[in-house]
Amino acid sequence: MDFRGVDSAGKLLAQAERPAFEWAYVDETGDSGMSTGGSNTYTLACVLVPADGWTQRLDVLTQMRRLLGKRYGVRLRDEIKANYLLRSRGDLKRYSLGDGQRRDIYQTHMKSLILVSSGVFAVVIDKHKMTKLRDPSEIAWTYLMQRLRERSNQSGVPVALVHDEGEDAKIRAAHRAFRRISWDARGERVQAPYFVEDPIPRRSNDSYFVQLADLCAYAAFRRIVPPTGKAGSVCNEKMWSELGERVLAEVSTSRADGIVCWPR
Repeated sequence: MDFRGVDSAGKLLAQAERPAFEWAYVDETGDSGMSTGGSNTYTLACVLVPADGWTQRLDVLTQMRRLLGKRYGVRLRDEIKANYLLRSRGDLKRYSLGDGQRRDIYQTHMKSLILVSSGVFAVVIDKHKMTKLRDPSEIAWTYLMQRLRERSNQSGVPVALVHDEGEDAKIRAAHRAFRRISWDARGERVQAPYFVEDPIPRRSNDSYFVQLADLCAYAAFRRIVPPTGKAGSVCNEKMWSELGERVLAEVSTSRADGIVCWPR
């Protein structure tokens, strides 16, 4: 799909190698429960977006959505999430879209991140491998904030967290504690001085960037747990690769694809 304004978006990214400020948009896939019948994994994905040229980056996404509208009829206000694309649910239920069309919509969104994002990474918690009864979401958020802390400390760039609403109080408490008390890989106490403000909850249907984080979370899950049969017709283990150079390989010492897996 051809985006107008690709050159200008590329220039924005080139100018923002060290942005003045970054937004970290986060969403999850899977449930955090440990009961039988729930999901086997819990995944968080983080999409980093420089504040520099934020409006132009949003314009690129809006243009992408307009092009998808001309091709498939989807509206700018339609919420596009992985679950809706996989099963033609939610706002996409009104359209008669085949697997190939929904896969194209998924791929187009992932490719747009090459233009509008400064980096993407994910944390996948495999609940089947856990030997102790713990909260998968708490573990995932800890790993995610550790990576954001390291990135912001090394770059000196402040970062603000924006997440899909739901567990607002829990995420806010963890973020506040992390600013003051956390530990590095050597077990030494450190702070996260570049974490600014409290996390900001957003309804995903009001934010294209949060919707992108949702799509990345499912793509990361499928990178680790490839689908079988028809389940992979819309999103399979290759979808994550559409992010190209935007994946932050440095977040994991055991992998080079920008995904943290726990337990290993």
